[in-house]
Amino acid sequence: MRPVTLDGETAVLRARVATLEALLAEHERAAAERVQRMEQLVADLSARTQVFEATLRSITDGVVVCDTSGRITHVNEAAASIMGSNRSGGAPSEDWETRYGIYYPDGVTPFPREETPLFRAAHGEQVDDVEMLVRHAKRPEGVLIETITRTIHDERGERLGAVVVFRDVTEHKRHEQEMAQQLVVEREKNETLERLRIAVHELSTPILEVWDGVLALPLIGVVDSKRSAQVMETLLESVVRMKGRYVILDVTGVDVLDTATADHLLKIVRAVELLGTRCVLSGVRPSVAQTLVELGVSFGKLVTLRNLKHGLKACMRWKETDAASAKGSG
Repeated sequence: MRPVTLDGETAVLRARVATLEALLAEHERAAAERVQRMEQLVADLSARTQVFEATLRSITDGVVVCDTSGRITHVNEAAASIMGSNRSGGAPSEDWETRYGIYYPDGVTPFPREETPLFRAAHGEQVDDVEMLVRHAKRPEGVLIETITRTIHDERGERLGAVVVFRDVTEHKRHEQEMAQQLVVEREKNETLERLRIAVHELSTPILEVWDGVLALPLIGVVDSKRSAQVMETLLESVVRMKGRYVILDVTGVDVLDTATADHLLKIVRAVELLGTRCVLSGVRPSVAQTLVELGVSFGKLVTLRNLKHGLKACMRWKETDAASAKGSG
């Protein structure tokens, strides 16, 4: 074996030193890359956090996030304003109903912890459209909120917590209640108007049984086609129901008695006579009679008398004659 010279040993040492220096440089380079990557990750996380925080601030609805233990981790400004709290979070689930004054919409019954949407979502439930009332020192009258909650999962499907989004619907619900009350008022008004309409209709077409089998219909106002149809329907129904044998149409209160009105009255008379009932027309005033003559209006065979008294006398004579005829034929 050849002895190692000093120069040889030096060369070996130098080679080892060079190897160590290269390894150290590689380690330092790798460490620097890791540090750079960590700094980039921290920067990305900080940017994402800033975006997340800015997003929460920009959302006008209240947003509250909790972890799986029920501890609140994030509260945006809208939620803090509605709930009357700060944005520090950290409220455990067992303090929700007392810390924030959460009640059912009646404002009296406290919302049980296990029934709160955020608590249920933290345990895996999907809860939508739950209404709650929040009452605190800043809003002693209470704030009605409507909530939507979701469970938060990671990429593997593991639960990370829950998020609830809610908005103040106090004014909206108040407006709905006012509209509902207004509808009730309008419905009552319409019912009152309908009752008045029926009453006016009945008063405008009063069927009076002035004697046994003798009906009187005092007409008031204008008798147009629509009014005559109503009068005819009411009169025919009354004749059948009251077993009327004689009808007195009194036109003392009719404002205008012209050709059209006369035609309407004759149609009513013909309809009544088809039921076997005799009619007489009373109340034709002198001025009206003169107008009818000038217009050439004729009532044909319809008996016309001065007033309701004369009409009743005529009906009573017919009644006696008919009774006598019936007795004689019997």
